[in-house]
This record gives sequence, structure tokens and C-alpha cells, in this order.
Amino acid sequence: MSEAVALLPAGRRWDAVRTSMVVARRAFEMLDVSERCAAIVDPLTAAAYWLVPAGQASVVPRWERLGRHVALLGPGPGTHYVGVPSAHRNTGPGLHWRLPVDWSGRYLAEPHHLGAILASAVRFAHGAAALSSPCPVCVGESSRTEEASAGGRSGPAEPVPCCLEADPACDHAARSPANRRRT
Repeated sequence: MSEAVALLPAGRRWDAVRTSMVVARRAFEMLDVSERCAAIVDPLTAAAYWLVPAGQASVVPRWERLGRHVALLGPGPGTHYVGVPSAHRNTGPGLHWRLPVDWSGRYLAEPHHLGAILASAVRFAHGAAALSSPCPVCVGESSRTEEASAGGRSGPAEPVPCCLEADPACDHAARSPANRRRT
């Protein structure tokens, strides 16, 4: 088996989302319960990368609010390259895949879900002032937030599930934006 790392351009087969390991550790706690997708860990630069379907990262609203802590790597000016380890390389030292215990088998993350989780992870890692306070679900501006569980526990040995912050007035699945303003 090869220990090779392929240096591949983001924005062709997939886009990449990069963050620091400080934010990534918080995100892993939530993603392991809900998204269960793989991430690339680079211990040398203390960064983590999630791969998302090509062209989809840029359609997630409000990524710019994460700009100080999260970078989107995809098509645009210049080419961004990401080191991608062999599929079997899931431990360090060096560049490797981080696979949750209950891994879904997916190497691509769902960008909307990842964006919401990373928004909460940035807040947990860097405090409430790190971001403005839009709801990560409906991306509406909110002056107050409540927490909603990102997943449950299957037993007492599992850690307490982490929470997503969401606008308490957000019920976007049931109402249109026009109806939401009337409540």
C-alpha cells in the first residue's frame, strides 16, 4: 500500500473547506453524531479539511461570516491545492483521514450542514463575539439564540451531545419568509 499523498486542485472534482484544528475539534464532536463524514487532518499546519461536492460550497449562504476562521477552496482566481492522503491512511503521524467511529463511508460532506456546524464550532472555540449572530439554519439575522441538540446519545458512555445555535423564531420549514415576519 502506498503512503503517497496526492496534491489535487480544489474546485474540479470537489471543493474544500479548511479550518484550524481548534475549530475542527469542536466541529468533530457535532459532526460525528450527525454528518459522520471523513475529514483530512494536517498535523503539520494544524488544519482540517472537509471535501464538499464541486460548486456547492459557494452556494451556502453566509460563508463569509466564517471568513476569519474558515476558508473555502474552490474555483476562482488562482488554484488551491489540497493534499489528499491514500484512502487507507486514517492515523498519523502526518496527513491522514479522520474517520468518525460510526463512519458513514462518505468522503464528501453536505455543505449546508457543515456550514451550520462550523458556525457553532467557531462560536464554541472563539466565543460569541467571533461571528455575527445569524441563524445557521435560516441564515436570518437574530438578536438572540437558543440551542438545539445536534444529535442524541445511544448510551451513558457517550459524551453529552453538542448543540447548534438557532434563531428561536426560525421555523423555515413550515412557513415562508413573509409569514415568518408576522409572528
